[in-house]
Amino acid sequence: MSRRAPLVLMYHGVDRVPEDRDPYAMFVTPDAFRAQIEHLLEEGFVPLSEQAFVEGRRSGTLPSRSVLITFDDGYVGVGEHAAPVLESFGVPSVLYVPAALVGGCSDWLEPRHRHPLMSGEELRAVDRRGMAVGAHGTDHRDLTRVSGDELRRQTAGARRALGELLGRPVTSFAFPFGSHDARVRAAVRAAGYETAFAVHEADGGFAVGRVDVNAVDTMRTFRLKLHPLYPRARRVSGRVPAVRRVVHDLLGRAPRERTVDLPDPAGAR
Repeated sequence: MSRRAPLVLMYHGVDRVPEDRDPYAMFVTPDAFRAQIEHLLEEGFVPLSEQAFVEGRRSGTLPSRSVLITFDDGYVGVGEHAAPVLESFGVPSVLYVPAALVGGCSDWLEPRHRHPLMSGEELRAVDRRGMAVGAHGTDHRDLTRVSGDELRRQTAGARRALGELLGRPVTSFAFPFGSHDARVRAAVRAAGYETAFAVHEADGGFAVGRVDVNAVDTMRTFRLKLHPLYPRARRVSGRVPAVRRVVHDLLGRAPRERTVDLPDPAGAR
C-alpha cells in the first residue's frame, strides 16, 4: 500500500467508558489503543512528531508510509493510558486542548457525558514525554459562528495562553468540531500557527484532514481506515449516512460496556 500524503489519525479519549456515558463513541479502550499502535508499527508506518510533520510537509520529504497520531480535547485518560503506550513504543503524538478549560471538564457536552480534562501539570508532563500540546480554541466553540474579536481570542489568545503554560511556542491548531471556513483558516494563520487540522473536510495546509478512530472500531475497521482511499470514501458516505451505517454493520462494531458507577466529572478532580 502506498500513500502520497501522511496518514493523520484523530482520537479523543482513551479509557474504559460505558456507552451511556459516551454516546458519541469517543473513548477507545486502552487495550484497543495498544493493539492499534502495534498494528501500525507492524505494518511499517513511520510515526511522525509534530515538528517532523510540519517540516516534512513544507519540504515534501515525508516517508511514503508515515503517520501522525493526534488527540482532541485533552481527556485525563489520554495521559493515563495513551501516553505510556506511545512512550513505550517511542511513538510521538500531538494533543489538542481548549486553553481555558485546562483542568476542567468537557462542558460543551451534556452534563452526563462530560469527562475531566488534564491539568496544566499533566499537560506539561506529557509534552516533555513526546506528546506535544497544541491549541483547540479556548473553550471548544464552533469558530465559524463567533465574531472577529472572539475569533482572535480563540486562536491568538489560545496560542498565547498555552505557550505561557508550556514555556514554549505552540505551533499547531485543531478546529473544534472540525468546523472551519476561509475566515477561520485565515485567523489561525495570522495567529502564528504553522499548520491546522480539520476532520473530514480538508482544505490545504491550514485544514489538514484526519481519520477519526472511535470506540466502535474493530481491528477490521481500523485496518480499513488506514487505506489511502478511506478519506474520500468517508466523505462520500457521509453525504448518505444510511450507506455508512450499512457498511459499518457489515464490517462489525466493537462491543461497548453498558453501565458502571463513575464519579461526577465536576467533582472528579
